[in-house]
Amino acid sequence: MTTKEVQRQLDIIKEDRLVGAHHDDIFFTTYADMEALERIIALIKFLSEKKPSDKVKIAEILSASNIEA
Repeated sequence: MTTKEVQRQLDIIKEDRLVGAHHDDIFFTTYADMEALERIIALIKFLSEKKPSDKVKIAEILSASNIEA
């Protein structure tokens, strides 16, 4: 799979999860799986914008994914 395909599939999973949780008051509750999924989507987007020759620091990856060290 390409990064675009992975990103598309993760977006589909996220949408399915949002629809499935619609009756669980998802808009007023925080779900760890949704937070993790959003961070992975952000990470893949960040990495897909980089060239293979780019050097990326771990701090940049964590920041782009909104992950605390």
